[in-house]
Amino acid sequence: MDLSGLPFSNRPVGWFQIGWSGEFAPGTAHPLRYFGHDLVAFRTLVGELSVLDGHCPHLGAHLGYGGKVKGDCVACPYHGWEWDTEGRNARIPYQDSPMKMSLRKWPVREQHGCVFMWHDPTGAPPRWALPHVFESYPALPGREEDYYPPYGNSTARFDRESVHTQVTMENGVDSVHFRHTHNAPVDPVLEDWVIRDAELHTRVGFLSPATGNVALTLHNITAGVGLSFSAFEGSYHYRLVFAGTPVDDDTTDYHYTIWYPREPGDTGSIMPPDLRQRIKSQFLYTLEEDMLIWRTQAYVPRPTYAKQDIKPYTAMRKWQKNFYNLPPLNQNSA
Repeated sequence: MDLSGLPFSNRPVGWFQIGWSGEFAPGTAHPLRYFGHDLVAFRTLVGELSVLDGHCPHLGAHLGYGGKVKGDCVACPYHGWEWDTEGRNARIPYQDSPMKMSLRKWPVREQHGCVFMWHDPTGAPPRWALPHVFESYPALPGREEDYYPPYGNSTARFDRESVHTQVTMENGVDSVHFRHTHNAPVDPVLEDWVIRDAELHTRVGFLSPATGNVALTLHNITAGVGLSFSAFEGSYHYRLVFAGTPVDDDTTDYHYTIWYPREPGDTGSIMPPDLRQRIKSQFLYTLEEDMLIWRTQAYVPRPTYAKQDIKPYTAMRKWQKNFYNLPPLNQNSA
């Protein structure tokens, strides 16, 4: 996708996924790059995960490449300066006292095995809450323990894609593409959509070819322009998160996570091989089908809409403008 003609930046405000909890083991440090910033993620031995700006201000070494976790700090691999989970300089090995200086700390949340980070170009703290994989669907009760843990079982990742998250999140109001892109046997219907502050809630019904009744309902929450939370009701009962996180002005990382119900009596953490393969071929593969479109898609600022597209598409695009170029927030009011 050619991003040069898009009427918005690749650095919107919101929550974005930066990985899965299982990728950040206790006592390890990892380099990351998102929103044009070099970052370091490290987890202390007691399990706290922190994300800081990645370069030590002493002489610029990257803390994620060779950095060592010591207590609640990450130590620079160059001269051993230590930075705690709040980003504060906690120790300089060859000096009696640390420096009164800090690295930027990025807000992170871990939820059911996923790691999310807040991004705001103004440096403001989170302006809204992160949706929840299970609790955001009060009409569809579910417990995490009733599903296999996704990491290692049912996740997919696409790195450094030249695909803007705005384009991918517009799938939230697009029911027609299921038939043509994913070979759905029926034409799903967008039954309802409503905007609630930083969230767009949609409901899509899949009709049974045999009865004409709704056999499967997709409940979706689009949060800003970086996250999509979905829960299926009916013939399937799995849940998923689709996330696009800008790396820089030209590329984006995509994460796809599926929570699938356990087989009866199975309390283990690993899916049966046949189930894992079925999820990969039937569900995870749908993201590859979408990517085939998005990678070569041209963004059309003023589309020629079909009649049923006009209201939801125009409402969504108007709403998503709210996530670009937000003014600084009074941090005392957050």
